[in-house]
Amino acid sequence: MLEAAAELGTPAREGMDAEREGKILEGAIMKWGAYAQIDIAIEEMSELTKALLKERRAVGTANFDDRLRDHIREEMADVYITLNQLSLIFGDCSEWEVYKLERLETRLKEAGK
Repeated sequence: MLEAAAELGTPAREGMDAEREGKILEGAIMKWGAYAQIDIAIEEMSELTKALLKERRAVGTANFDDRLRDHIREEMADVYITLNQLSLIFGDCSEWEVYKLERLETRLKEAGK
């Protein structure tokens, strides 16, 4: 699994290299099991969804502030982490990403006509 973690292609972060990240992700999967980590991924994606909706509702109101955006970034980090775990569990999806990006590029070109 560590080899797969090194190939995730996540951006370099200060204080966190791919090998260390891979050990952490693999450790969580080994400690709590793949299905538990899949459940965590589902939960984290739900929390991101909730944070995004909360920010959208707050636009133009007194409740709108930078804390909402910071909360979104925090939830995005949780989702990125769990997506990387899903890559270890289910395998690399980069071929699908390329396909989807190329399809989006085609749609953008068609929309510009």
